[in-house]
Formats: sequence, C-alpha cells, structure tokens
Amino acid sequence: MNRHAWTPRLILASLSTVTLLAACRGTIPVVTAPLPPPALPTPSVRSQWLAAQTEVLERIAENKPAAAESTLLQFMRTYARTLEGDRARWWRTLMRVDARVTGGETAGAIAQIDSLLSDSIVTEVRVEAMLMRRTISSIDSLRRVEARRRTQATQLAGERLDEIKTARDSLARLQSEIVRLRRRLRAAP
Repeated sequence: MNRHAWTPRLILASLSTVTLLAACRGTIPVVTAPLPPPALPTPSVRSQWLAAQTEVLERIAENKPAAAESTLLQFMRTYARTLEGDRARWWRTLMRVDARVTGGETAGAIAQIDSLLSDSIVTEVRVEAMLMRRTISSIDSLRRVEARRRTQATQLAGERLDEIKTARDSLARLQSEIVRLRRRLRAAP
C-alpha cells in the first residue's frame, strides 16, 4: 500500500522536475557550428555572352570601337570553342567590316571571315559569314570598278584638257597671224 501512496507524489515530483529542466533549458544558449554560406551559382556561358553583348553595344554607342573589340577578344579567349565564343568572333568580324573601324579596308575582314569559316562550330554563324563574305566581295568588286572608272575619267579629262590647251595655243597662233596679215595689208599701197 505504501507503494501506491508514493506514486502520485512520485509523478508530481517527476513532472515538476521536467518542468524545471524545460524552463532551464530555454535559458541556456545552444551553440551550433556555423554553416558555410551557400555557394553562388556559376554564371553560364550564355549569361556571360549576354553581359558581353550589352557591354559591346554600349562601347559602340559611345564610339569606342577599340574597347568593344577588346571585350569581344577577351570573351573569345575565355570561351573558345563554344557557341557563344564563335558568336563573339562573328561580332568582331562584323566590326572589322564596319567602315568606321576599318577605314573601308576589306582585306582584313575577308581574311577574318575565311578564318571563321575554316573552323567555326556554329552552323548559324557559318551561314551568316558566307553571306557576308559574298556581300563584302561584291562591294569590294564594285569599289574597284568605280575606282578604275574614276581613274579613266580623270585620265580622259586630262587628255581633253591637253587637247583644249593645244587648240587654244593653235587659235592664239592663228589670231596673231591674222593680226600680222592685217597690218601688212594696211601697210601695202
């Protein structure tokens, strides 16, 4: 019977002990090991290309083609043999075609397009490059024809000026001969 009398007391003591421990536990700081910060996601080549594109377009808008070309060159070296790296090469080639950058010299642009065509991995870039090469060749051919035409026109104009000068000289000699003959006729009785 003694056993049953202590049971409610034991239960009550146990509950009060648990309550006390719970209250004390809430005031004791719990030390945990610090977790390392989460790793930042590495930017994809595609997102890097979009950032490079934006920078290149800004440099071109600011009329800083050398800075734009430098950005493209750096991107090409960093991401060689990727789709985006080929796209950067293509943009650089297009800049070389731009008369403001090249001064109208197309040989360097054609050489760069040929290099791009020889080892490009992007079909889209290859098609654009072939079309651009044809266009540049046609424009260059037209420029050469125009330059020859201008040279011929300049030569023809020079020949005409020489003919006019010769004709004026002949006319001047003829007029002086006429004046001399008139004087002679007046002097004759």
